Amino acid sequence: MVTVSMKIFFIFAAAIALVSGAQLPPEMQEMAQQLHDGCVAETGVDNGLIGPCAKGNFADDPKLRCYFKCVFGNLGVISDDGELDAEAFGSILPEEMQGFLPTIRKCGDTKGADACELAMNFNKCLQNLDPANFMII
Repeated sequence: MVTVSMKIFFIFAAAIALVSGAQLPPEMQEMAQQLHDGCVAETGVDNGLIGPCAKGNFADDPKLRCYFKCVFGNLGVISDDGELDAEAFGSILPEEMQGFLPTIRKCGDTKGADACELAMNFNKCLQNLDPANFMII
C-alpha cells in the first residue's frame, strides 16, 4: 500500500528527475509530468520561464511565482495562506539530498506578500545559498 508520505516522496523525486533529466520508472515519470503539467495548467505560466530558474534566472512573472507555489503546495510545504514549513520540505528529501537540508533551514524564514511571492523568494534563497545543489521542481 502506498502511503501519503510515500506518494509525496515519489512526486518530489519524480519532479527532481524531470528537471535534472534523471531516469525514473515510468510511473514516477508520469507522476512528475502530472505535477508539472497540472501546475502549468493551473497557473498558465510560460513553460520556457521555468528551466532558467535552475541557473538563477528568475523572471519577474506572477504566473511563475504561482507555479512555484502550486508545486510547493502539492508537496505540502507551503500553505494557501502563505505559511512555509521548511521542516516538512526537509522530511520529504531523498536520503541522498539530505545535505541540502541546512540550506532549506536557512531559507525557512523567507517571507512574501502572498503564498506565490513566498514560493518564488524561497526558490531564490535556495538558489542563492547553494546553486550547485539547487534544482527546480
